[in-house]
Amino acid sequence: MPQMGGQKEGALDYGQFLSEVQANGSFTSREETEGAVASVLMAMAEVLPREQLQALATRLPPEAMVFLRRSGSEPDPLFDSHLFLGWVVSSVDATCGRDETTGGLDMTASYSGPEAIRRAQCVFSALKKRIEPDHQQVLADLLPEDVNGWFLNA
Repeated sequence: MPQMGGQKEGALDYGQFLSEVQANGSFTSREETEGAVASVLMAMAEVLPREQLQALATRLPPEAMVFLRRSGSEPDPLFDSHLFLGWVVSSVDATCGRDETTGGLDMTASYSGPEAIRRAQCVFSALKKRIEPDHQQVLADLLPEDVNGWFLNA
């Protein structure tokens, strides 16, 4: 397991990182994997302080750094686990018809929450392999409630 010593891990390339996430999640395509990586990193960018984003960026391939740019200048204090999952679920292909056996309810609504958590944990698992345990806990403490548990348990 790579450690987060004082040097940047330059040997890690984007394809290798995506392959690891794809294997973690059994994703069927590179496009699906990239969607999961992008949505999780973009959600993290909205809640982590600048110094933590910069530290995280040193552990990722250069191609992934674009996803760590936040929309505002400071972390969003209202960004909770539901909003985090909303960003992640935006990468889920949730097209299906209504299931008449349950009264016509949209089955994607019940499917997408657990699937978003699973996808986030696939990305978290790949990230954690590049981060020292002390820094993992720091990141977890800064993530929204519930998301921190998904991160630690990935």
